[in-house]
Amino acid sequence: MLREILATDVFKLLLVFARLGAGIMLLPGIGSAMVSTRARLLLALAIAFLLQPTLGASLPPMPQDLWSLFFLVLQEVTIGIFFGVLIVILMSALDLAGNFIGYSVGLTNAFVMDPVSQEQAQILTGFLDTTAVTLVLVTDTHHLMLRALVDSYALFQPGNALPVGDFSDMLIRTAGRSFLVGLQLSAPLVVFSLIFNCGLGLLNRLVPQMQVFFVGMPIQILGGLSLLMLCLPPLMLWFLHYLGEGLGVFLAPG
Repeated sequence: MLREILATDVFKLLLVFARLGAGIMLLPGIGSAMVSTRARLLLALAIAFLLQPTLGASLPPMPQDLWSLFFLVLQEVTIGIFFGVLIVILMSALDLAGNFIGYSVGLTNAFVMDPVSQEQAQILTGFLDTTAVTLVLVTDTHHLMLRALVDSYALFQPGNALPVGDFSDMLIRTAGRSFLVGLQLSAPLVVFSLIFNCGLGLLNRLVPQMQVFFVGMPIQILGGLSLLMLCLPPLMLWFLHYLGEGLGVFLAPG
């Protein structure tokens, strides 16, 4: 009897850990490669251990054969990965905004190692990503992400068939929305670049002897960065609101 109880508890812990662990591995900040793999695994295991008594009632009974257990765990991992990829797509709005702003300011060729995406990125993209992750952790938005991941059990109950079509549709719609939000976040700098370059074109026509590129580039960088610093607080607040709306789909009422 005791052996059966222990086996059931270990099975439930494994099932909860499969979904939560896969989702936590992709969360911004927590899932970064800058955080050691052991720390991320211990965090996911600790959260799964705390939530297992609460979520245990919604879990199916332990399968009798190995293949059924394997497919059940695979389903939970798939749901966790879907949730993590969705958050990555939501965060990609800042990557697009950083690229648009970099083109507009004139810092296209200035690259830096982005600690969030773990790849070479434009310096303004890395700056925006780092600022966003800092705000996510400071404002406890990562708690909202964890809550949405836990509330996903009400939408995707373990053992049921995966809504693959709904997964694909939601990822596509979120990607399109992120592209639009990225363009909207960078709109002030895009407008500034358009007006400034039109002015340089007119100046080049009026004074052909002037080296417009050498005169205009420092002014464009200085003016663009100054405008970015003025617009940065509302841009970050808008992005956090957009991120909260994206996570609100998974949150249970109340």
